Amino acid sequence: MSIKKEEERFEGIKQEALSEEDLNKSLKPISLNELFSMEFPENKWVIENLVPYQGITIISGAPASYKTWLILQMAIDIASGGSLLGQFKCEPLKVMIIDEENHLRLVQERLRLLGADAKLPICFLSQKGFLVSKKNMLEKVIEICKQDEIDVIFIDSLVRVNNAEENDASQMSEVFRQIKHFCQNGITVILTHHERKEGVIKISAQNRLRGSSDISAAVDAHLAIKRDKDDKSKIIIEQAKLRMAKEIESFEVAIREVEEKMEFSYLGQHSEEASKKETAKEIIKSVLEEEPDGLSRSELFQKVNELENIGDKSIREAIKELIASETILERQGSKNTKICSLPKFHQEESAIQEALI
Repeated sequence: MSIKKEEERFEGIKQEALSEEDLNKSLKPISLNELFSMEFPENKWVIENLVPYQGITIISGAPASYKTWLILQMAIDIASGGSLLGQFKCEPLKVMIIDEENHLRLVQERLRLLGADAKLPICFLSQKGFLVSKKNMLEKVIEICKQDEIDVIFIDSLVRVNNAEENDASQMSEVFRQIKHFCQNGITVILTHHERKEGVIKISAQNRLRGSSDISAAVDAHLAIKRDKDDKSKIIIEQAKLRMAKEIESFEVAIREVEEKMEFSYLGQHSEEASKKETAKEIIKSVLEEEPDGLSRSELFQKVNELENIGDKSIREAIKELIASETILERQGSKNTKICSLPKFHQEESAIQEALI
């Protein structure tokens, strides 16, 4: 791509030269003594332990992982001063939702399903072509927030409110420099972003974020959502980053439709051991796809550990459950070894043996 086209693609805000007086003010260092004499308020939350006040929180997930549903539930609980999932206390604040993803009709339908009260202090900017790189649009939204005393902005989604190349670190750094203008004006930002497709090898939530690593570096908090592989009505929420405190343990949330209403229910902490067992299952099936003759249990243990650090107990349970469900089959090998293979390869081998008889 030519430099000219690259410039046209990304409409960054031109930085005007500061006056000598402004430079002296903005670049005046402070001493260690001055730093130690400063008093800072205690950590303040918009959603306790999840969303820090006047910071940037990113909520990531694959398509159809309930990201938009979750931010709408968050908006309801913040606007009402309720408790997210009955577990995380919310500060009662006015909310704006900037939605460049969905039509207002869909947003209306989902909010009704979530039981939102029409009198809640929530307002919308939907499909207005908002871009954080447009200085006049950014300043206008900040002005509206000040006039209407709006403290929290939801953005759905990051990719729709910028025209930068998301894999370019310098461009994404500029995008977040503009988003931080909201925080500098006392506004908390919660935005959604997509994740890369996860393969057999499990990678961290921060590394699953699509685009430059500058995206993860720029935010104050990161909540990653995954659909449960075995129960599609359940999601797992992982706190992948929290700058101001220690991350809490991953937890599970059930999504249920009850009497034409959508409900999110907190199920408790997510079992990492169960997660590792499920990961081991996926690796075993993938490995056996490449091994028509099958592998012994010891060979499977070795293959799984080459790809992922999983304990022997989880691997043993994974093999046991795969055999019980007949997802894989086990046969007698030489010298008392047991050979595991996928059913299709087992059937092919049986057919060959019958043909030879």
